[in-house]
Amino acid sequence: MRVVARNADYTKEYNRKLVLRLLRHQPLSRAEIARRTGLTRASTSLIAAELLNDGLVREMSPVANPRGRTSTPLMLCPEAGYAIGIYLNRDGCSAGLVDIGGNIIVSNEIRMTGEGDKLEPLRQVIQQLSQTEGVQRERLLGIGISAPGPLDGESGRILNPPRFDLWHQVEIGPQLQEATGLPVFLANNATCLASYHCGRPESYGSSNFLLLLVDSGVGSGVISKGKVLKGAGYFTSELGHTTIRYDGRPCACGNIGCLEEYAAIPKLLNGTGFHSWKELVDALDSDPEAVYLMAQEAEYLSAAIVNLTNLVRIDSVLLAGDLLYGAERIMPLIERRVNRRCLSYGCQPIRVYPSASVPGIRILSAADMAFDRLLRI
Repeated sequence: MRVVARNADYTKEYNRKLVLRLLRHQPLSRAEIARRTGLTRASTSLIAAELLNDGLVREMSPVANPRGRTSTPLMLCPEAGYAIGIYLNRDGCSAGLVDIGGNIIVSNEIRMTGEGDKLEPLRQVIQQLSQTEGVQRERLLGIGISAPGPLDGESGRILNPPRFDLWHQVEIGPQLQEATGLPVFLANNATCLASYHCGRPESYGSSNFLLLLVDSGVGSGVISKGKVLKGAGYFTSELGHTTIRYDGRPCACGNIGCLEEYAAIPKLLNGTGFHSWKELVDALDSDPEAVYLMAQEAEYLSAAIVNLTNLVRIDSVLLAGDLLYGAERIMPLIERRVNRRCLSYGCQPIRVYPSASVPGIRILSAADMAFDRLLRI
């Protein structure tokens, strides 16, 4: 195994970023920072002093502890840094300027027509957001873009997502980076949402979970041991394009019997009397067809989840997208099916939860990727 030498400057920068990453989730005292990071109290105090001096953190009011001592929590200054988050979908995109404290300062919605230069609307909205009053250019740290997969996050190129022809093979990352002079990071939209939940209360304490995004398609992001599970080129899980019926319908991706071909909401409702997931949920207590369709959706999703759990250990599943509406009705259906069939049956059961319902979460999760990548070494 190759050993990489680390000098003092690297160690110092690593420890600073480690502290900043912790403070992104919640305010902490110096003693708590030392406990969580393993740094000495002296090193923690030195780092805290530097961050205070640089205007990256501030002290909160002292808090009395049960043992009688008081501690002074440190919190990240929201204005210490900003990122632009762009959530690209099949109809257009949502874009916003987000501070490092997780607040959307300003946002915008764009409809994509496919006419002319497809990147020009994005360049324009980035320019508008970067000129927001009160935001210093040097505090703008980068741009995070989330899009349907598959894509190559390492090269910043969208590959060939089904029904996303406008963006096939577009090197969106390098082109926007050249146009704006800012670092640009690209990731699968479901993976962005999964990463956003990691380490937050919304992950229900699990460091091994699947986030399942179901709307016009089916996206997925897997967190394993607190990190995004990915392969070469930052290629992440595409559970929506795994086969649940070997003799099933052809999918736009070229495969046969894909989960997305059955569980994506428009596919599920095609030929029925329902026009949306909300209509289906609202009819559950009076319409047998709605009950049947929800059971079918649970069946489709469970088949794919079981396949995943037999390959990768997960403790829980977070539902996102359209399934958040009436999630309490479908969660037990999925739980029963998954725990009855997976190889770990008899061990700790896999739980199904709703993901966080936060206003602007798609913009926040895209921007969060930029913050997260820039706070790594």
